Order: sequence, then structure tokens, then C-alpha cells
Amino acid sequence: MVSRSRTGRIASLLAPLATAGLLVGCVPGTDGTGAANTASGAVTTDPAEMGQVTLHVLDYFTGGVDDAWMKAVVEAFEKQYPDITVERTSLPWSDVMAALPLKLKSADAPDIVPPNPGWQSMGTLVRGGLVLNLDNYAKAYGWNEAFPPSIVNQHQFSTDGRHMGTGSLFGTPVARASLIEVYYNRALLQKTGAKVPRSYGDFQTALGKAKAAGITPIALGNADQLGITAPLFSLMNAFGTQSAISDFTYSHHDVNIGRSGLPQAVSAFRQWSDKGYLDKDYAGTDAANAAQNFVNGEGLFHFNYSGSLPLRPGQSKEFGSFVLPREDGGAPVATASSASNLSIASKSKHPDAAAAFLNFAAGEEAAELAVRKGAMPLLHPDVQAPAGDPLLADDVAIAQDISARGTAVPYLDWATPTLFDTINTTMQSMLAGRSAPDAVVGAVDENVAAFRKSLGR
Repeated sequence: MVSRSRTGRIASLLAPLATAGLLVGCVPGTDGTGAANTASGAVTTDPAEMGQVTLHVLDYFTGGVDDAWMKAVVEAFEKQYPDITVERTSLPWSDVMAALPLKLKSADAPDIVPPNPGWQSMGTLVRGGLVLNLDNYAKAYGWNEAFPPSIVNQHQFSTDGRHMGTGSLFGTPVARASLIEVYYNRALLQKTGAKVPRSYGDFQTALGKAKAAGITPIALGNADQLGITAPLFSLMNAFGTQSAISDFTYSHHDVNIGRSGLPQAVSAFRQWSDKGYLDKDYAGTDAANAAQNFVNGEGLFHFNYSGSLPLRPGQSKEFGSFVLPREDGGAPVATASSASNLSIASKSKHPDAAAAFLNFAAGEEAAELAVRKGAMPLLHPDVQAPAGDPLLADDVAIAQDISARGTAVPYLDWATPTLFDTINTTMQSMLAGRSAPDAVVGAVDENVAAFRKSLGR
């Protein structure tokens, strides 16, 4: 979810979520009995005290902007810490997610790994005692104060592995954002006579004008069940409050699903379908082709992750982006996270050096490197976009707003290991007319309740 040419990576990002429950069930020591390892004794942030160190980093930044950014970060880090050498192993997302538990149990475990936030990945590793409790480093580096609370929560679990979004820090964000936004075609928007939506009503009006003009209002593809969550979560953010969405996802305060915005979101999605606002063949088009169709001019709007359009060099001038406005006119809320979580293996022999790398990857220089490579930054609202790329300028402005306001919410499917599959299956049935919106909401609520019960809550 991090590069301009990564639409194909969305599949590798989301597909493991449907099978993530297998990880919980088949990995020894993931039942909450694993020790919540904490960096013991005094920690050091002084590189002079760390000696000659080689850090082994596992990541999923395998190409394009992703790889270019990570290479630049490593180069800058090694320049600042000349006694620390970083050796990267980059694998596709699905391979990393599948291999993490076993790699972290091996004798030659990497020092730094990128588990996905949520119960599908990080929760499994925390419950198995496979990643380090970073509280001592958070105190030394001031992470809890430096990062917005909405981002900090995404990396927290209780030490017994039963609660998410609270407790101790088991990972840190990098200074690159990945969030759900709405892309628009500048020429087609002008053709409809509409303006860039500044309110939810504006967006609805633009959809109607596009339909009347013979333009597909929303370019969407869901043949591979990878295109529904982006618009659905955006609609949740338009109707639900930040606190309610976060609390429901993290299972805090026993928030009723009715307050999350999901019922209104599902109903609004159904209305879009009934009004013919979705791509006519969305059920037979996969997510990657839908993104390509949008870039080819076959749609006014397209919901997707930041940096996901398959653009040719110089083509970004034809497009813009924004976060779907809230229905009540409040500050925009975005389903957003860091482009990668970084955690330290419990078996790492160099946790101080690893923590120094985590701190650097979340720092302002890393955010500036992101913008230079054409990616959306995070955590540092003062980072400016370069001239000549209006789409990147939109992305940077969005990231600045979300970072400054702290209005990120977690991905709903983080709430359980199998919720992504439940959402897609029930939404597909509802849009096909085989069930009502209430069936989607009920299935989500039941899935979350069952998982909470399995945790003894």
C-alpha cells in the first residue's frame, strides 16, 4: 500500500488476511502463553556504545518507490551510524506474512521484521512472545509523545496478548503513510461541471452529475474481492466518529456496532449500486484492472490506497486526491496507518541498534526521503511536496492534515483474524441482491463478538 505502481500489491496485502486465522491456529505459543519480552536493563541510544553491529532487516519493499525509499533510508542511517551495517532481505508481502512466525522462532531470526498491525499478524506474534516489548525504547526516544495517539494505538497490545490498541508498544511506524483516499480525474470532473468535493453532499452531487453525463461515477473492481473495503471504510469514516470506529475495531468500551458508521456505510454503498454509480462490470473486473481503467479515463472517482495508481511518468498531473468528507461536516477521518510497522525480534542480539533504526525510519529525514521518491509521508506535517506533481501535492496535504489532527482510524478488518473475508463475502452477496444491508452488519458484529469470546473477554 505504498507505491504508485503497487496496485498489484493490494492483492498480496489483503489476501493473507482471509487466511490469517491459520497462523493463530498453527503456530505454537500463540495462545497468550508466550512471554511478553521487554528490553531488559538500561537501553542505550548512543551509537558509540553499540560497537560494530550488523543488523538483519526483513521487509516487503521489493520494487519501485518502496525499494528506492528503503534503500535511501538505509544509506542515510548507515551514514549517521557508521558502525552499524544494515543487511536487508526483501520478500513479497504474502511470503513475509506466512514466514514471520517461523523466522522469528529460528536461531538466525532477523533483528527487525514488519508484521501487519492487527490480530492477523502482530497480535499472533505478541501472543507468542516473538517480538520485543518496546516500552523502554519508547521512553528513551520519546515515541509515545512524538507519534499521534491514533498511530501509537495501532502498535499496542497488552502484555498478555488479549487486548489491542492499548498497553505496551510492540512496533513503530515508518515515516510513510498508507491511507484510503478518493482519486479523481481532473478533466472528467471539469466536464461534469462539479468541483472537488468539500462536503459529503458535494460528493453525492458529483456522482449524480457524472451519471447524467454518461461518465462512470466510481471505477470499481471486485472480481478478486479486493475492491470493496476501500470505499466501504471511507463511507464508515464519513458516518461514524473517529472514537467509535477505533473503539469498535480495538474492542474498547464495548462500543455498539451501530455507532461505528458501518450500518450507514453499507446502506450508502447499496444505494450507489442501485443508482448505477458503480462500474457496470465491477463484479467481473479485478482491483488492478479497475485501477488501470480509471487511469485510462474510465471513471470520475476511484477509491484506493495512497500511491496505488499505475501511472506512467508525468501522468499524475491528470489526477487529484482527497479524503471522503464527513457527512456531518467535521474534520476528515481517514483509514490510515504507516506504510510498514517495524518490530524487533525477541531473539535479536542487537536490540539497541535495532531501536536506533526504528527511530530513524520514523524520523523527519525518512519523511523527506519519502517525498523525494514520490511517496506520501507520515508523522511530520512540515514536510513539503516538490513542485510539478499536483497529485503528490494532494497526498502530502492529506498526510499533513491527518498527522496534525491525529484523525487516523485503524482498518476495521484488524479487529479479528477472519473479518476481512467476512466483510467481502457478505458485501458481495448484498450487492448482488441476495441479502439486505443488515446481513452484512450482523455478520461483522457476530464475527467480532466470537473472536472477543475466544480471547476470554
